[in-house]
Amino acid sequence: MHSSFASELHQTTLNIPRAALRMARSVAYPDLDINHYLARLDQLAAEAQEMVSPADPAAIQAELLADFLFQQYDFRGNVTSYDDPRNSFLNEVLDRRLGIPITLSVVYIAVAERLGLAAYGISMPGHFIVGVRDGDRPYLFDPFHRGGRLSQADCARLIQQTTGYEGPFRQDWLEPAAPRDILVRMLNNLRLIYVQRAAWNEALSVIQHLRLAQPHVPEHLRDIGLVHYQTGSLSRALQWLEAYLRQAPNGPDASTIREGLRPALENWVRLN
Repeated sequence: MHSSFASELHQTTLNIPRAALRMARSVAYPDLDINHYLARLDQLAAEAQEMVSPADPAAIQAELLADFLFQQYDFRGNVTSYDDPRNSFLNEVLDRRLGIPITLSVVYIAVAERLGLAAYGISMPGHFIVGVRDGDRPYLFDPFHRGGRLSQADCARLIQQTTGYEGPFRQDWLEPAAPRDILVRMLNNLRLIYVQRAAWNEALSVIQHLRLAQPHVPEHLRDIGLVHYQTGSLSRALQWLEAYLRQAPNGPDASTIREGLRPALENWVRLN
């Protein structure tokens, strides 16, 4: 199943919804019908088209689409169970109309693109939003909070609320996020949830997907090793942790891992 996600990553133009659905099928929903959910996005766009006129300026179309999805269709942020893993799977978000900022943004962008709008994701620290270009001017929306329009001051407030950051606002925080980076952020959200729940099999699958998306990031080798260690697969843990140390010999945690490897290796030799 990982191969279908990997094949998406090698497409000339990365289709985020399709890649996200392939990831969902591989990690948690082996019977997921990807074409069914892509057709759901097509249907949402067809319904939205009855309200969103291409004759209107893009800013007006973007606001009407936000109203359609987050007011009329009732897609909304899951404020009561934010860390429910279902919020991170696009199929569940389409079924339940509940999600977190990034998955709700993916829905908005997917529908907007089908309507011909220049929509894109914005991966701010602590909170994900969408932008829509009207000529040279970007308009910002917050899918998690019912699709409301955002000013830069609103964005600064959201970052402060979610991260505690109180320093100066950086304009590069509003730059469009690359499609691969959007998938990586979705996967990192899931990784954190599964690790916190000690759901090691699911965590391992998610980290393997992260490694496909970021093959040159050595920390994924480390994390795979640590998950194997948690499940008692000591020989596999040692293999992956040693691979991490080869790639990142001067990493910030390299000495800590080396110190832990020695007794683990001695114990493994005794047991075998």
